[in-house]
Amino acid sequence: HAPAAELAAPAGGQAPLPLRRATFRRRSLRKEELPTPSSIGGSTVSSISADSLAERVPTPLSCGSPPHRARDRGSTRCPELAAGTTWKRGSKIGSGSYGSVFTALSDRGQIFAVKQAMLGDSESDRRFLDNLEDELAICKGLRHPNIVSYLGHDYIGSELYIYLEYVPGGSMSSILKEFGPLEAKPLKLATRGVLEGLEYLHSRSPPVVHRDIKGANLLVDLTFQVKLADFGCSKRCVDTRSLSTVGSVPWMAPEVINQQEGHGRKADVWSLGCTVIEMATAEKPWGDGAFDNVLFAMRRIGMTEETPPVPEACDDTLRSFVEACTRRDPKSRPSARQALHHDFAISAG
Repeated sequence: HAPAAELAAPAGGQAPLPLRRATFRRRSLRKEELPTPSSIGGSTVSSISADSLAERVPTPLSCGSPPHRARDRGSTRCPELAAGTTWKRGSKIGSGSYGSVFTALSDRGQIFAVKQAMLGDSESDRRFLDNLEDELAICKGLRHPNIVSYLGHDYIGSELYIYLEYVPGGSMSSILKEFGPLEAKPLKLATRGVLEGLEYLHSRSPPVVHRDIKGANLLVDLTFQVKLADFGCSKRCVDTRSLSTVGSVPWMAPEVINQQEGHGRKADVWSLGCTVIEMATAEKPWGDGAFDNVLFAMRRIGMTEETPPVPEACDDTLRSFVEACTRRDPKSRPSARQALHHDFAISAG
């Protein structure tokens, strides 16, 4: 597997905390390692006892582990969420093809988010698990203020629980839906935050390419600091290029769609340019009604010379920034580091 990537630094500019490397030796889970999620699959918040939960947790070989992988369904923790932590389940805050996301409160007074995924034994479930484990591998290696913090994970029975930093402002797409287009100041702050997160990812060794930058994958805290989230499409690229088509079509770069040269860090820059349009208009890049279907969208983006239109109301600095990020030739686009020196990003203050 290529390792996968994800999440943020401690507050106050402290040095990154050491991460504990996940081990996959074949062993049963110890009772003290298990969280006590409240009413798993239900809506109440009363905790399940460690004893009753331990009785439900089989050994690694009977946990639904894919036969082609000798991996232990164990637990791992970062220092922020110690082994033995118990927690109560809160309200649902999101969902997707993987399962659901909800808030949780630990016995130590920590509020965090939990991504819950059901695991099965079908071939598609095995591929899904492969992608999740790639995502976990990426998440464990990332520590930056503009990336959502990974706190740990547990395999419990046929379910995987991933513990993440809780970002109370919700996604950028939900903010746009509620409040409409961003004003100049928050637009610049959000753009700079995404750039700083991308510059961190792209400067890793090997570089990490997010591959799905869009408003739905940006979380916003109460000070309007933006954090990159959802690394399910991410990839560590030794040659910084990948030939697989992932992500969401209206935000995709031409080279991602046509797959002629593979794609790398500059594809994230294109997607950022599209996301800036999204934040400035509260619409999808290319316009909400621009594409009749996915195939038409892919053909228009991948096989024409068009670029996503910048609204007439945008000022010259914003227009210059978006047009630089969405040049069709990846080699002519700025890197994330170079884009940070554009007047539009600098003016965020």
